[in-house]
Amino acid sequence: MIRALPIGVQDFKEVRDSDYLYVDKSDMISQILSEGAKVYLYTRPRRFGKSLNLSMLDAFFNIKYPKDNRWFDGLKVSECNECQEHKNAYPIIYFDFKELGVANIDTFNSDLVDGMSDLYRTHKYLLDSDSIDEVDRSYFMDVISRRMNPIKLRKSISTLSRMLYEHHGKKVIVLFDEYDSPLLNAYSKEFHKDIIQFMRDIMTSVFKGNESLMFGIITGVTQIAKESIFSGINNLKVNNIFSSKFDEMFGFTNDEVKSICEEYGRPDKYEEAKEWYDGYRFGDTEVYNPWSVLNYVDEGFRPQAYWAGTSGNSIIDTLLNYSDEKVFEELLKLSQGETIEKTVDPTITFEDINGNPNNVYSIMVMSGYLNAVPIGRRHHISLPNGEMYQVFGDLLAKYVSRRYGDNDTISKVRRFSDAIVDNDPEELEKALYDLFASTLSTKILDHEHAYQSAMAMLLMNLHGKYRVRLEFENGKGFMDIIMEPKVPLLPNIVIELKRLKSEESVDRLIPEAKIALEQIHDRDYIFGMKGRIFLYGIAFKGMEAKVLSETLSR
Repeated sequence: MIRALPIGVQDFKEVRDSDYLYVDKSDMISQILSEGAKVYLYTRPRRFGKSLNLSMLDAFFNIKYPKDNRWFDGLKVSECNECQEHKNAYPIIYFDFKELGVANIDTFNSDLVDGMSDLYRTHKYLLDSDSIDEVDRSYFMDVISRRMNPIKLRKSISTLSRMLYEHHGKKVIVLFDEYDSPLLNAYSKEFHKDIIQFMRDIMTSVFKGNESLMFGIITGVTQIAKESIFSGINNLKVNNIFSSKFDEMFGFTNDEVKSICEEYGRPDKYEEAKEWYDGYRFGDTEVYNPWSVLNYVDEGFRPQAYWAGTSGNSIIDTLLNYSDEKVFEELLKLSQGETIEKTVDPTITFEDINGNPNNVYSIMVMSGYLNAVPIGRRHHISLPNGEMYQVFGDLLAKYVSRRYGDNDTISKVRRFSDAIVDNDPEELEKALYDLFASTLSTKILDHEHAYQSAMAMLLMNLHGKYRVRLEFENGKGFMDIIMEPKVPLLPNIVIELKRLKSEESVDRLIPEAKIALEQIHDRDYIFGMKGRIFLYGIAFKGMEAKVLSETLSR
């Protein structure tokens, strides 16, 4: 029997009880115990296994589960003899901060009251404990019954840890999932500082001087600056995407993806999975997006952007709005497969985040949109894989639509790319004019290469069907754009561009488009191509384009 895929299943116990596919990350337990730190902060992009790992830690350490459970049979941690004395030996507090909405401060406070009530209900047995006095019982009932003021809830978790310690005689492990979710999603809203203050108070009360604490595990996408959130917590051990320790504990490795492809009967699909979902580097390890790999297999090994729409980092949208034209030009370079050199700071300070346009790169790297490889004190930044080409294309389309006031850019981009593949010159002319006139400044479109870059960006959503290359050498020269099909029966597409000078008349558009087509033939750009070939000669003057095309079969 082929194991079911755990799409959206983040409960480790359910994964193991139901015999879902599980990629073994249990060595994380032995590494945590050997490290011996008091508080760990793990930052990775969303959908890279943080929540499932926390659920695994809960299943291993939580005193409420029987020691003879079978969830870890055959996993790496079962080989760690020193780990067994810690198995199901501690009370656990587990809180997921991504459940706190930030539409407004009332939503946040309401979700906080509900979340703390649910958390206390999981430990309702404390109400019958002889170790708990009447004052604590009254506090406990106020939290459960949702009578507690949100301000007083700032110490609710540290208070609960003390009660658990007094009842069990065992120190408590605290697991916080996606701690930065409300902070990032509330960024730029007027109540953002209120949420920062709440998070600072709760982190300090739980992790600073808490005698009931065994250790704490915090996960998130980003590392909020110590002075903002973790003030006074001197024993915080940060592990981010540049850390070599725990680098294989989040995401899938090459060997793990090979094994998955083999188990589900398609070892031949490994290279395709690599092209689409590999390309991230955590520490010293090359990793794949696990959410996307599982969905790729579940959908019959059909490559597409499964991660799109799951990240929810509104802070990126805000930062892009603050970005200047230079950032946009650099984003265009990334869309063409180029690498840019930047300094990535894994630590966020909200107070001055808008002061440097390059902050957008740090956030995008930490969030999983871009990959960063350390080179000395700097980083080489690039798009990691085929999936991110599509996601990044939509992200750029949203960026230009907000920046230049057009809310329909994404549909226009798709209309443009459909016209290219359908060999529809008239529709292509209309789509180009609509896109350029509504989204791109004439200051950006100031030379032929700018049109070339803009078109490459617009073609990003065809990445699964085509490989788009600029200035590609073939025949007797370098063609402006070539689109090489990845899917059988699709045509090769060659595009040559011309740009009229400002003093030239629009009457020159058709002659220049003809010259562009003739150049494709004269320089034999189609040398060696087989099957159907679409040739496009496109001439631009400002926002206006003239498109001529030919169809060949060889």
